[in-house]
Amino acid sequence: MERLVEEQFVIGELEREGISILPGFTEQVELVRAYYRKYYFKNKQRLVFCGINPGQFGAGRTGVPFIDFDGIEKLMPGRGGDEQERSAQYMLSIMEEYETGAFQDSVYLTNLSWYGFVRRGRNLNYYSLPRHVRHYFTNMFVEEMKIVQPSYIVPLSEEVGRELRLMKANGQLDFPIAERLPHPLHCSFPSNVEKSRDRYHSCIEKLTGLRRKNSVPVARKAATAPLNPTRFKGKVKLQRKPVFVKQ
Repeated sequence: MERLVEEQFVIGELEREGISILPGFTEQVELVRAYYRKYYFKNKQRLVFCGINPGQFGAGRTGVPFIDFDGIEKLMPGRGGDEQERSAQYMLSIMEEYETGAFQDSVYLTNLSWYGFVRRGRNLNYYSLPRHVRHYFTNMFVEEMKIVQPSYIVPLSEEVGRELRLMKANGQLDFPIAERLPHPLHCSFPSNVEKSRDRYHSCIEKLTGLRRKNSVPVARKAATAPLNPTRFKGKVKLQRKPVFVKQ
């Protein structure tokens, strides 16, 4: 951001279009550092969920992708507040299904553009920026992935999926792109919540092996099931020992 301000070209181009950059990353530098030091200090390969860009009521204020101030307060008590944003609240509901910190150990949240944008008071997505300045914001994602070294990148919108595939085709990304998931804002509507949660949890558990707090793998249940006698039509019947077939 300091470089963009110093060079002025990109900022000037956006201003001519009536576009301004959301200040979350620059105003919340210490909060962002504290969050990443707490939750991403382990050197682990992670699944990456990649969104579009921050919005003005969530990450555009906190600087932390898909986390609003209410989420910050729950994850880092004493550092947040009670402000909520729909996408962030949905993502928080996904995180809370896992042990504290386990989600971040397996999943890294980011956006294709680190910065969010507004025009005439409304959110603007990076792909609506003037084409000749768009790469200034998306190229930073490529550098981020070189650091993160993801196992897979999961696009959280159709537009992001297209952009990631283009980056991969152009040789900018050398990581597998997984099947797209619906954007958290879409997921947050009541008619979509349950079905979308199933898709998110299935993706996380399939690609990372992470398990929710209240779930037990089927194979483990079978392996530990006791051979208790049970009554069936007046006769004693032993439960069969489970048979596992090696794949």
